[in-house]
Amino acid sequence: MNAEIEEAAEQTEDQNSVPDVEPEEEEEIEKFSPSKPKKMVPRDFSQRVSNRIISINERELDEEVASTRVSDLVYRNLQEEEMYRYFIDITELLLNKEDAEKYAATTWTALVWHQDEHPEYKTFMEGILQYCAYGHVTGDRPNFEDEDTKREFSAYGNIIGEVFIHMMKLNSDLYNILSEMFGYLIRHEMARDLEKKSGEAKKKGISGRKKQKEEKIATTKKLYDDVVDYCSHRGEFRSDTLNQKNPNEYILILADRMRSTRRYIIQDIMNKHALEKKKLLEKELREREASAEEVISAARPFSKGLFLYWVEKRYNFKYLAVEKVRITLQIIAISMGMGAIGTGFLGLSPLTLFEGIFTGLLMFLFAKTICSRYFFSSYFPMDVTAELESEVGTFTPAFRKLSLKQINLFFSKQIKNPANAMLLHLLPEYVKYVFAVMPDRNDILLSKEEVNEFMERMEVNLTKQQRGR
Repeated sequence: MNAEIEEAAEQTEDQNSVPDVEPEEEEEIEKFSPSKPKKMVPRDFSQRVSNRIISINERELDEEVASTRVSDLVYRNLQEEEMYRYFIDITELLLNKEDAEKYAATTWTALVWHQDEHPEYKTFMEGILQYCAYGHVTGDRPNFEDEDTKREFSAYGNIIGEVFIHMMKLNSDLYNILSEMFGYLIRHEMARDLEKKSGEAKKKGISGRKKQKEEKIATTKKLYDDVVDYCSHRGEFRSDTLNQKNPNEYILILADRMRSTRRYIIQDIMNKHALEKKKLLEKELREREASAEEVISAARPFSKGLFLYWVEKRYNFKYLAVEKVRITLQIIAISMGMGAIGTGFLGLSPLTLFEGIFTGLLMFLFAKTICSRYFFSSYFPMDVTAELESEVGTFTPAFRKLSLKQINLFFSKQIKNPANAMLLHLLPEYVKYVFAVMPDRNDILLSKEEVNEFMERMEVNLTKQQRGR
């Protein structure tokens, strides 16, 4: 039974294996696969795989069969993250051989071409592009310098740019595959930057947080920008004669198309990010907004507070009126006492001096007792400041959570409320008082512009209501 199982397994392996591959060579590469971590990767591993890719492409007459075998070979040997650097080394080796440059392009193309049958290839290519973006930022490879112009590009910008150029050299229809890889690279780097900015914003909001060690960054230039700049640089041509045609014109066309693709994708990403941010802000706004119960419950104390504000505003006038009467009575009483003493002393009245002095003392006593503040305390107005502040404090928490729409509707109802009809002229002043005494008014949901907007709208509605009456 065990012999039958082993025989079936061997047949399955033979069926799944890539046809027309020399067993010795395939086994020699396969034994260094990362699926066997105990084996060491030799120094010439990248050279062996690149030679094998060249061999497959030159041996196979059918390009589809060749791309299938190359993609299978690359994925089986380089699918682990720690092997990504060898894929870049293999690509670089292929690009450095004049007759094998196109195979570097077909290797990248094959991995994207067969993603429908092998979805794992897509994950592998995305991992390669992420590795390139990370290596570009950290500068783990020496920069490429053009010998003629002395312009520098990152190693990954040079490699990816050359792969894209040779893809277009093979067939301009491959731009769809190129665009897919280039688009993923842009989206990955943009997503990383947006995430970094979001993280920095959150860190700024946390006080007393220790500064973390920042990762060393070799360049702030994006890899997708470096690739476009490299392609544009490679497309430059200095002609010896006026009518000499530029042999690199297709590279310039590629650079222009990549710039258009870059603008479109970046604009699309920014629009989506702005939409997500808007939705998030709207969600936070809805969570912070006052509920319908809070808005309804704030109406009664608001009206009562308006009445108390009117009472408090009239306090000084009433107080001065009572104080004027009290002081007038005191002056009259003292004057009458002084007059009684004076006329008694001079004999100008029926009163004697003793009677005049007695009458004067009575008038002084009257001024000090009957005309005193204590006696007039019942006539003085009551100070409702404490009660006013208490009423205002009951609805200010709801006011802090009102949105512009909510506060406009709230004041529209207050203006139309018959209970406030006689006190509408005090409404703008009362609202300013409420915002002045409101605690933590910097944390209110409304911005300064929105507060000014609703104040203007309230005054307009107030004028319309008063004219209607």
